[in-house]
Amino acid sequence: MVAIAKNYILNNMKDFTGWSKRKIKIDSNQNFNHPKEKEIWWCSIGVNIGSEVYGKGYDYTRPVLVINSEGAESFIGIPLTSKIKSKKYSCILKTDDGVLHTALVYQIRSFDKRRLAERKYVLSDGEYSKIQNYFKKLYKI
Repeated sequence: MVAIAKNYILNNMKDFTGWSKRKIKIDSNQNFNHPKEKEIWWCSIGVNIGSEVYGKGYDYTRPVLVINSEGAESFIGIPLTSKIKSKKYSCILKTDDGVLHTALVYQIRSFDKRRLAERKYVLSDGEYSKIQNYFKKLYKI
């Protein structure tokens, strides 16, 4: 049992050291991408704590839906996952290539624009309206 537990820990450890090195490079970047509302970008989210969503791969990226990009150096975004989750604080979206994504609305946050790698999709008005309607219900607007 002890060997199994040690193996599980080693195989599931988060790479905080690797993320710290990558974060230093991102922070030194002086170029800012300029996302627009409804766009989905690969974003270096990094390695986070507990149940907070995190990125994967060398750049620790994950797709993020841009909700508001009015800030000069930051934007508000919602991380996405390819796992379809029908939960109270999630919204299922379909991109123009027919792929389903779950918007993790409960993990909405501000991101620095230097974290953005490349634009992946632009949501249709119909799909984006799902997020808008979801917010109206969730926040009783």
